[in-house]
Amino acid sequence: MEVERTLNPTCTGTSVLAVQHKDGVAIMTDRVVSYGKTARYKNISRQYRVNDYCVVAFGGDHADFQWLQNVIERQEAEIKTYDQNARMTPKALHAYLTSLMYYRRSRMNPLWNTLVVAGMQPEPMDYATRKPFIGVITQRGVAYKATSVATGMGAMLLNQAIETDVRAKSGDLDEAGAVEILRKCMELTIYHDCVADDTFDVTTVSNAEGVKFQKPETIVGNWEIAESNCQYE
Repeated sequence: MEVERTLNPTCTGTSVLAVQHKDGVAIMTDRVVSYGKTARYKNISRQYRVNDYCVVAFGGDHADFQWLQNVIERQEAEIKTYDQNARMTPKALHAYLTSLMYYRRSRMNPLWNTLVVAGMQPEPMDYATRKPFIGVITQRGVAYKATSVATGMGAMLLNQAIETDVRAKSGDLDEAGAVEILRKCMELTIYHDCVADDTFDVTTVSNAEGVKFQKPETIVGNWEIAESNCQYE
């Protein structure tokens, strides 16, 4: 019997940016799903709110992420059958998605996504005390934790820029500063990534406010350098 596997995702999203700060986590993604290199679907959020203290953002195949949203929703509902107040923690979701992505990869039927799980992780002996958490899972099921991350094209362009700005704050980085760093890096993706969009989502997760989706923003950018570009004659 013939078996078909996805070899080239059709509709995809690009970079995900995330940074930890002293009060929580900030996440940023643009709002476009591209058909090849064409900006086919505008105003599409690439972030999914799991619960009050956990968000998942994706790059890669949009259809696979829609399937993953249903899987995560079912997993969250199953936990609540035992305790209505229970919720999946960021670290637990990161471990679950790591196992799932590695399983699909081992079956030679991978999910074509890079996932970023961000949120506030409760302390083992004190559930009221939470610390920032960022976890990344690649298409091959490779998982790691980070204090800042850029995926997709941003992995090649922006990781060093984000780390340099975060280190310059010497541990005093607050929410506004983290968002400003991500906003500057998102502007760089517009200049260098042909499938990046100028409209983006900003989400913050903190102990005080939980998950907070901010109003979508738009970056105009500075294109004066185009007058000096002589490579496209």
